[in-house]
Amino acid sequence: MAFDIGLLDLWTYELFTIAGTSISLRDILIFLIALMVAVFIARWIRNILSAVLKRRGFGQKEIHPILKLTYYTLIIFGVYLAFNIVGIPLTGLLAAAGIIGIVLGFGLQSITSGMISGILLMGEGTVRIGDVIEFDGTLGEVYDTGMRATTIRTRENIFIIVPNQELFSKSFTNYSYVEEKVRMNVEVGVAYGSDVEKVTEILYEVAEEIEGVLDTPEPMVRFREFGGSSLEFVVKCWVRGPFERRTVRSQMNYMIDKRFREEDITIPFPQRSVWFKNDLNTMDVGGDGNIPPETD
Repeated sequence: MAFDIGLLDLWTYELFTIAGTSISLRDILIFLIALMVAVFIARWIRNILSAVLKRRGFGQKEIHPILKLTYYTLIIFGVYLAFNIVGIPLTGLLAAAGIIGIVLGFGLQSITSGMISGILLMGEGTVRIGDVIEFDGTLGEVYDTGMRATTIRTRENIFIIVPNQELFSKSFTNYSYVEEKVRMNVEVGVAYGSDVEKVTEILYEVAEEIEGVLDTPEPMVRFREFGGSSLEFVVKCWVRGPFERRTVRSQMNYMIDKRFREEDITIPFPQRSVWFKNDLNTMDVGGDGNIPPETD
């Protein structure tokens, strides 16, 4: 049995039907070419927009969400044009996919929620590349933001993938939302009878000598309270970012301990005395009322 089908007939042969429109091999190829052109144009526009914004002085944090939203918008528009080029109306396609959407709705719900949350986060500028955030007890830098999830890099160079709906629905701390510098408190106690004026002077000098402490705003020293076993002081200072806090705190502690030793200023520690009281009523006595002698 011979099939008398020419090359042109094979090129235009109906393979299947979508939303009442016959789809041939030619339509599939045209659709793929249209998608490739849309992706190329989207990347080209994204690169041009990036160069223009950088020349105007915008930083990477401000540029990244704009480029992401522009790129995804152009891709969606390109897909819409590709369907129209092959003669498939988008409304008909959505109607045809309604049944599939109902069947797969529960499975795609999290994906859809993540994509919408990602668009909202990038549109609001709540999370941007380079921001230092703390989420669920994890402190890290935002490495990348996508439609589905946000990637956070910790100080240990560990990458954590957080779904966008988690960031959108839960509270988190963004240390770089307006500016990166943060304030930190270094607390120290000295023994009662210490020269509080001398202690204050030393703490100011320590804050000025530490390189990681910012000069503006200026460090402050406060005599906080009379504690149970010490006079409590606190040094309030600003550092460049949240990652510097541990290093600066350690340097200040080393310097404070050194200066206090040089000036004979004591850092006390809590001490407790325990007294034991003998109670004859709780001791074992003999029948004659006398305490029995100790035996080995």
